[in-house]
Amino acid sequence: MNEELEYGRRARMRSLILLVVVLLVGMLLGAAEERYVIGRSPARERSYPGALGRMKLTASQRATIDSLLEIERPRLDAIVQRVLPDLRAEADSLRAMIRPVLTSEQQRTFDREPRAQGAELLRRFSKVAAPPSSAESPR
Repeated sequence: MNEELEYGRRARMRSLILLVVVLLVGMLLGAAEERYVIGRSPARERSYPGALGRMKLTASQRATIDSLLEIERPRLDAIVQRVLPDLRAEADSLRAMIRPVLTSEQQRTFDREPRAQGAELLRRFSKVAAPPSSAESPR
């Protein structure tokens, strides 16, 4: 009887794992397709953070703002590259201080969560949304 229960548990666990894997693969394929389709769309509009994102900008205004962002991008990227190591160190330090407050189970969940990278760190620390294309590229 005990073996039957164990077999049933394993079968349910395998089914659950298979379901999770299928869902993850579906999400990844959907995200990849969306990125591919959006990336090829010629009429793609950038979304802006803050007040600019809530305004109804004309095509001319959007083009001017986009060109200003492109002109400033190298300077902003240089600043991000200088500041990012300090932000990562601060985030790691904060995580190290938070971790002992958690229970063992909470620590495992906390440790499984991926650490923020690049634009995500800037957003968390500055509460300012970075433009979509400023995400850090892997090196």
